[in-house]
Amino acid sequence: MKVIGLTGGTGSGKGVVGKIAKKNGAEVIDADKIAHEIIKKNKPAYEEIISYFGSEILQEDGEIVRKKLGEIVFFDTKKMEFLNQCTHKYITHEILILIEKIKLENQATCILLDAPLLIEAHLEQLCEQIWVVYAPEAQRIERIIQRDGICIETALARIASQKDWEIYESFATHIIDNSKDLEEVEKEVKELLKTI
Repeated sequence: MKVIGLTGGTGSGKGVVGKIAKKNGAEVIDADKIAHEIIKKNKPAYEEIISYFGSEILQEDGEIVRKKLGEIVFFDTKKMEFLNQCTHKYITHEILILIEKIKLENQATCILLDAPLLIEAHLEQLCEQIWVVYAPEAQRIERIIQRDGICIETALARIASQKDWEIYESFATHIIDNSKDLEEVEKEVKELLKTI
């Protein structure tokens, strides 16, 4: 069973592509969901994160407030580097377990590894193809603001913290243009799945 990497800048529409692929027989591994899980209380990355960022990122029940953590790291490259270094090893470990489990138990056409930081975490090494989702920056900003309820400055900081388009493009086996209407994107994803 082939592993396909799915990546692209924040707000490009990876989630939309993942949903289409799932509907058409792919098993999707969502690296963002794993990232949310591993920073919960009593989970692998929790203590490392608290010892570095301090208790001001915690809510009353001791859980990490992801929005607060995001506001810190998206404006500070050094802190972003620490967070990535801390979490990537745990995320990769969970992804490897899931890939093996799916390969043993599942009849999916392929595994789609939806990972915004696919390249940064060196997860592209696990993939036989890399699908990169594209959308213009203005469209991405609009989507991030609507999706996450954040201001334009935070949206711009998130975009600035990621790789330039040229780097994504250099890793791409296929580029999926998600600036078009949904029907076109769906058609493109279905055609790609047929080639696997």
